[in-house]
Amino acid sequence: MQIISLSQIVSRARQSSGKVEVLCVQPYDDSTLKALGSLRSWREGIKLTLFGKREKIESSEYYRGLEDVEIIEGDTEEINTARAIETIRADKPSVLMKGLVNTAVFLRVLFRSESVKASGRLISHVSCLEVPGFERLLFITDGTVNVNPDLKTKIGIVENVCEFVRSLGFEKPKIAVIGINERITHSNQDLIDGAVIAKMSERGHFGNCYIDGPMPLDTALSKEAAIKKMILSPVGGEADVLVCSNLESAANLIKGLVHLAHSKTAGLLLGAGFPVVLTSRSDSSDSKEISLAMAILNATGGV
Repeated sequence: MQIISLSQIVSRARQSSGKVEVLCVQPYDDSTLKALGSLRSWREGIKLTLFGKREKIESSEYYRGLEDVEIIEGDTEEINTARAIETIRADKPSVLMKGLVNTAVFLRVLFRSESVKASGRLISHVSCLEVPGFERLLFITDGTVNVNPDLKTKIGIVENVCEFVRSLGFEKPKIAVIGINERITHSNQDLIDGAVIAKMSERGHFGNCYIDGPMPLDTALSKEAAIKKMILSPVGGEADVLVCSNLESAANLIKGLVHLAHSKTAGLLLGAGFPVVLTSRSDSSDSKEISLAMAILNATGGV
């Protein structure tokens, strides 16, 4: 059965049986430790390793119940992030999580890591939103990493998100490559990119999925609008995933849905060779727990 809510993601992760190691960098804040504590209570098979100053980690009341986890001490954000990445083994399902670390520092160390470079993949971000009144989950990419992606970068973003949503149980996800118009004009490279990616999908490049584009937001989400505009593909009005033109449009769409529609959200970095939970200090423990659940399903292939 296809997942249609964030709570179902958590339930499926709890039921999965695959072993996975979660490595968290500087879980100094209560919301991160609370999420890790919830994770630990799910089931056996989850190993936690924490990186940072022991005194800061143990000072939180939410450290109770985590006393037997391994803590690897380091003095700086760079050292703790690097050690966490170095600990990850390619042959073992693993999840990397950012705690109270400067995002720019965390990403700089991640991008420079030899193991991440060896994956040969583009790194991109995907957000998963549960929008009140909307009948399914909505995935939006990339509102965090790739600022103004060209065609090659967009192809990498699509490859990442296809693989990711299939790991959550979407057997044949429907993906809309968003553009300002469904009609292609030679003067708008963004529209041409959408058409190229759609044709690549038709030729089997992205595996088991439906991709259409370019497609305006209304025709991607409203069946009525898609029919009126004669967009008759399986994606029209039924998109699970929105691939936005650039970081600005994706980030603003996500923020609009969160602040105006009161959507719940979670997200991951993809393409590093292992899922990365990239959280903000303002994120709730529930949001972090859901992001961890998505990461575990992705790391274990949903088993």
